[in-house]
Amino acid sequence: MAMRSLTGRAMRMALREHVAAFVIVQMVLIFIALMLDFADSFESIRAAAEGRNLVAVIGQYTLYRTADIVARLMPVAALLGAFLAEIRRRALLETVILSAAGVSALPTIAALCWMGAVTGWLQWKLERDWRPAAVFAQVELGAGDYAERYAEGLTDDQHWFVREDSALAGRVLVGPQPELREVSYFIGLNGAGFDRLIRADTVRPLGGGQWEFEDAEIWTSTPDGRLIGLPAQTMELPLWFQTNRLRYLNPSAYYLPQEVLLTRAEADPEDPYMRTTIWRRGTAWLLPGLFSILGATLAMTGFRGRVTRVPILVGMAFGGYLVTLSLKIFWALGEQGALSVPVAVLIPPALALTISAVLQWLMHRESRGRRLPLG
Repeated sequence: MAMRSLTGRAMRMALREHVAAFVIVQMVLIFIALMLDFADSFESIRAAAEGRNLVAVIGQYTLYRTADIVARLMPVAALLGAFLAEIRRRALLETVILSAAGVSALPTIAALCWMGAVTGWLQWKLERDWRPAAVFAQVELGAGDYAERYAEGLTDDQHWFVREDSALAGRVLVGPQPELREVSYFIGLNGAGFDRLIRADTVRPLGGGQWEFEDAEIWTSTPDGRLIGLPAQTMELPLWFQTNRLRYLNPSAYYLPQEVLLTRAEADPEDPYMRTTIWRRGTAWLLPGLFSILGATLAMTGFRGRVTRVPILVGMAFGGYLVTLSLKIFWALGEQGALSVPVAVLIPPALALTISAVLQWLMHRESRGRRLPLG
C-alpha cells in the first residue's frame, strides 16, 4: 500500500498536475520579471549591442537574467504552483473522488517529494554555480544593472583594506588581472598615528601572498611626529588579502563563484556574511520541495467536504507568502550576525515543514470526525 502511494496512479495524477502548475507559475514569474527588467535595461542592452547583432545580445541577456530570476523565485513558484494545483484538482473533483475512495494525502505528498528532488537539485545548482556564472557573464556582456554595478576597469574612489594595525587604501583596477593604483599603505597603526607609510603608484600581485610595490616611497614616523622619507624603489611585500578580493571587489557574497566564496570564508572563518551564503547554498535543495508541500497543504485546509472556505484559503495564501518572505528576513539576520548562521538559514525550511506537518495531522483528525479549529 505504501509503495502504491509512492508510485501508483493517484501519485502520477497528482505529479502531472503539480508539475504543470509549477512550470506555468514559474514561466509567468519569469515573464513579469523580465518585462520589468527590460523596461529599465533596454538602453544599456542597445549600447552593448553596438557593432553586434541586437537579437543575439537580447537572447544572451535574457538567458543570464533568467538564471538569476529563477534562483530568486523558485521557492515562490513552488509554493504558489502547489497551492493553485490543489485548488484546480479540487475544482475538477479529483481530490473529492480520491477522498471518497479512502485515498489519503500521501500520494500527493509523494508526488511533491519526487518533484522536489528535481527542483531541489536545480535550485542548488543555480545558487552554487549557474547564478554566479550568469551574473559575471552579464557583466562581460556589458548590459543591464549588474554590468554597471560590477563593471571592470579602474574605480573612481579609493577602497580601504584593513586588518588589525595595518590599512591599505587605493584605487582598484578590476578585471582578470587586478591591481591597485595610487596606494597608501599604513603599517603600525595606533591611537597616535602610524609607524610607517608606503606610497606606491602601482601594486601588483605576484602570487604566494607577495605583492610588488612599484615606485614605492617609504615614510617613517619619528618619535617627535616628523616623517622621514626614502627614495622611490620597487619592493616586494606580503599583504593579507588575496587577488580574488580585487577581482570580485563589489559583488555580494551570494554572487561569488563557489571557489572564491570558500577561499574568502577560509581567510575569515568568522565572517557571518560568507558563512550565511555557504549555508544558503548548502541547504538550497530543501526549499522547492518543502515549499511545494506547504503550498499544497495550505490549499487543502480551505476545503471541508463539498464546502470551499474562501476566507481560510485567502488567509492560508497570505500565511504562505509570509513564510516565503521569512527567507530573506532570516538570511539578513544571519548575515548581520544577529542570529547564529545555521539557525538563521534553517528556520524558514523548518517552519515550512512544521506548518505542513501540523496541518496534515489536523486534517487527518478531521477526516476521522474530529472538528478542526479552522472554521
